[in-house]
Amino acid sequence: MTERLQEIREQIAGLQAEQRLREILPLLREAVELTREQEGEDSSAHVAALNELGSLCRTLRELKSSEDAFVRAAKIEAEARGTDNADYATCINNLAGTYRIKRDYEKAESLFAEAIEIYERQVGTEHFVYLSALNNLGLVYQDLQRYEEAERLHRRALEVLEKSGKHNAVYATTLNNLASVAMSTGGHAEAQRYLEQTLELYEQAEGKGSVLYLTGLNNLAAAGYMGGDYATAERYFAQALELIEKVLGAEHPDWEKASRNLARAREKMRVAEGGGDTGTSGDSGTSGDTGGE
Repeated sequence: MTERLQEIREQIAGLQAEQRLREILPLLREAVELTREQEGEDSSAHVAALNELGSLCRTLRELKSSEDAFVRAAKIEAEARGTDNADYATCINNLAGTYRIKRDYEKAESLFAEAIEIYERQVGTEHFVYLSALNNLGLVYQDLQRYEEAERLHRRALEVLEKSGKHNAVYATTLNNLASVAMSTGGHAEAQRYLEQTLELYEQAEGKGSVLYLTGLNNLAAAGYMGGDYATAERYFAQALELIEKVLGAEHPDWEKASRNLARAREKMRVAEGGGDTGTSGDSGTSGDTGGE
């Protein structure tokens, strides 16, 4: 690694620790070009840098840039080392995650399924990337309201993690995803139990400033809202809004969504205290996306 690349990595690490994600973007773009120049277009380092760039762009909802980075990474990996390897599976798993956010569910489902098959052959069914891909395909099924299929995939992942005793971020995300299924099918009390455990695990694994912790806050708030516990919903929506502004910025689409949710929770609290009912409902929480990187 050259001196400039090392310098970039150190800057990125510092910014990540402070969750200053937008400031990382130009550094990652520079890192992509430097790895291409120094390691080669078809190098694994260049593919890894493209995947990292695509992931951050997806988090920041710069979806065209995210798609372009992942498509480029997958094409390079396929031409240089073939398609039957875990690195290629990671490229298409990441690309599928972006397609899911773009609501291109046909492409997302196809690519997630292909990644799962490759991971199963290459790394086995206990590896975290395989379990992440199961979760990700389950999220597509949730979006399509195919809740039985979604729950089956999330429970498959949970069973493996419980047997291994790995109560890590992937375990927390799996619980989060099961909670999302429960909320969508009316199991608010079950969802609340899952989400309280999820939030605690995210805090231990990633810290209170992480995007995963933010996902946990949003979903716990949504569970409270849908279950009629508006005070709990208001508390968690307020925390989520503050964290979104700090980590993602007020221009991020999730800031506006969180702001609406907080206003609706406060309106419901006002109504409960004797005001008129507006009849509005909160936006649903965001299911966890492990990404497979």
